[in-house]
Amino acid sequence: MSGDARACRPGRGAAARLALCALLLQGSVPTPVAITVGRVTAIAWPGQQNLATSLAEIADDARGFPGIGALPDRPLRLILAPTRAQYDSLTRGRLPLWSEGAAFPDAAVVVLLTDKPSNRPTAALRHELAHLALRWHVRRYLPLWFEEGYAAVAANEWDRLDALQLNWQLARGARMDLDDVDRALRGARGDAETGYALATTAVLLLERWGGKQGLAPLLASLPHAESFDAALRETYHMTEGDFELRWQRDVASRYGWLSWLGAMGFFWLAIGALLVALVVLRRRRDRARRAALDADGSQLLDDVGINE
Repeated sequence: MSGDARACRPGRGAAARLALCALLLQGSVPTPVAITVGRVTAIAWPGQQNLATSLAEIADDARGFPGIGALPDRPLRLILAPTRAQYDSLTRGRLPLWSEGAAFPDAAVVVLLTDKPSNRPTAALRHELAHLALRWHVRRYLPLWFEEGYAAVAANEWDRLDALQLNWQLARGARMDLDDVDRALRGARGDAETGYALATTAVLLLERWGGKQGLAPLLASLPHAESFDAALRETYHMTEGDFELRWQRDVASRYGWLSWLGAMGFFWLAIGALLVALVVLRRRRDRARRAALDADGSQLLDDVGINE
């Protein structure tokens, strides 16, 4: 899961790259190695060179970003942090503990936490590259919910939506506005998971409105529009407030109480089926025991009759 790299804003251009390199090399034992694949320079510590090469190849050929296409042809630095301490040092300790990836578009740097295979670095890389593609295309900050929702859609992170299926707050009709989503994205892990899921639904709604072109019309407007609201007006003929209301209705229709009941119903159906199976097995075992006891009793009576 990506953190909000905007919180640390490392600066622009060469100065930012030098700052990150200084953090990278400070007190690092053993010495990291640099692996260059095309326009991508991957920096990794011993033991992760093969992973670095694989991820650099993916980054060098990154394409298919919604409404943008291929990643712009610019030099890119990819840093693999083998420990949480190294990751926190590289990101200046300003990202939450659940963060496993960070993008610094101004410095053309992506930092990934690669301390264990379960981190799914390939998916995390795609997410962070989407941040670069979006920023390099638009050339300015966008609402956090859109940036994170876009990255999730670009990385096909559909499992994020599972968090909404059992969200009882949505089921009871509670509504979050887009500012709430931004705050959730900066919050604790549980809040952030909901925030990422909701941000994803907002971007998916915009994509559906684009029809066959998806997000392309909106992405074409964003670079020259005065604001995100202006781009929405130009593309969809509505304000950001109008979009927010329609998005809230869309979320309520998709993840309201019917969806919650359906998800919970499946859960309890599975539990019920398991309990029924256990009861049937118990009854079969009890019948077998009673039959064995009856047989033993009959045999005992026969033995007694013979003795008499």
